[in-house]
Amino acid sequence: MSGALAKRYARALFEIAEERGLIDQIEGELKDLAEALKQVPDFHKLFTHPRIAVASKKELLEELFKGKASQEVINFLFALVDNKRESEFAEITRAYVEMANDKRGFADAVVTTAKPLSQEELEELAIQFGQMLNKKLRFESVIDPTIIGGVVVKIGDRLYDGSLKTKLEHFAHQI
Repeated sequence: MSGALAKRYARALFEIAEERGLIDQIEGELKDLAEALKQVPDFHKLFTHPRIAVASKKELLEELFKGKASQEVINFLFALVDNKRESEFAEITRAYVEMANDKRGFADAVVTTAKPLSQEELEELAIQFGQMLNKKLRFESVIDPTIIGGVVVKIGDRLYDGSLKTKLEHFAHQI
């Protein structure tokens, strides 16, 4: 599935969520389901297997999520199954989260450093990058000793690489 098609599916669900005031709730449910698909490989196999009948998949989804997920999310999952798009659930979820964040004026960012940053340092980064993008940032912190030093910030599809590793690589190519 192309990114454009995933965005269309996400947009359809987002519009329903927005109309019904369920943006946050549906985002949470999608994230929970995405996590379940990651954590339980057998569930992922059943959900995405092309030879399992559509009716069987719908029955399984109904059984698993009735009372645990909104009817909007269950209906959305049924639409994915009907259109044989189950394997694209993670990409659609990412697109939905981006739309929800845009609506709220937020952006999710991943900050990679060689050593843990203090809360004050994370807040300073959030302010600096937030002003640059005119959004409030929510950071996920990742530790990667291979970057040696500095900071790598990924916001959406943008990457700001201020790592010592990259600077050394650029220097080596110049020599």
